[in-house]
Amino acid sequence: MNLQYFGTAAAEAVPAPFCECPVCQAARQKGGRNVRTRSQALVEGRLLLDFPPDTYLHVLNYGLRLWEVDSVLITHCHSDHIYPGDLWCLTDCAAHRKVERPFHLYGSAPTLELIRRQCEDIAAIEKRGALELHLVTVFQPFTVEGFRVTPLRADHGAPDSFVYMLEKEGKAMLYAHDTGLLPQESMDYLEKADVHFDLVSYDCTNGLLTTNNRGHMGLDGDIQLREALAGMGRVTGKTLHVVNHFSHNGQAGYDELVPLAEEKGFQVSYDGMSIDF
Repeated sequence: MNLQYFGTAAAEAVPAPFCECPVCQAARQKGGRNVRTRSQALVEGRLLLDFPPDTYLHVLNYGLRLWEVDSVLITHCHSDHIYPGDLWCLTDCAAHRKVERPFHLYGSAPTLELIRRQCEDIAAIEKRGALELHLVTVFQPFTVEGFRVTPLRADHGAPDSFVYMLEKEGKAMLYAHDTGLLPQESMDYLEKADVHFDLVSYDCTNGLLTTNNRGHMGLDGDIQLREALAGMGRVTGKTLHVVNHFSHNGQAGYDELVPLAEEKGFQVSYDGMSIDF
């Protein structure tokens, strides 16, 4: 299975537009992997994870062939993970497609409500069959693009925030953004699940900060979640552990974070990173 990260930042990106903190200033000076756009990823070249304001930038910079992608999972209704304005590009005047087919978007009730409020001409887009919205319910698995997808409840500020468990052809991954340490009901679900994750992608918004790991995690929270998953047998010695979704508030850019994370057994994601597992 393949996972490609297109964006790996929190809502304000790195460097943040108006910020003069050391992390942002260093990112402007160093460039490269220290520069991060809003979070988005693609699994197996088919299943998109989130639709942020930087989606078009990812099309330009990382070869995201959006016209060939038919399905997207939305984690929650915050604007750095769903930007309904760009769905207007599915109108007949903006998208001349060789094969007319719907773009399937899966999300919670608050996410779908946001899209209906903010996507201009959505009635016309749906009428021409270019967009189909699908309601996702926590702990209710469904199938899309050949994946068995299970939404788990996240600990985050947006209503009905999810993290996603993806399974396909004997492979499994947990995409855990945006969330603090998972709520007990999600941990209970995982403890009963017959799954061993080949890859876990952890929220690391708080970076090196020591916090209560509510709403978001830092590296210390990622360690705690990994230990909990190991204790219930959901991860093994072969599991890849990747930290993702970074903020300048975490007190470390890519260059500073890599040696510290690697010492703890984590890979650090960066924009454009592709990983096979």
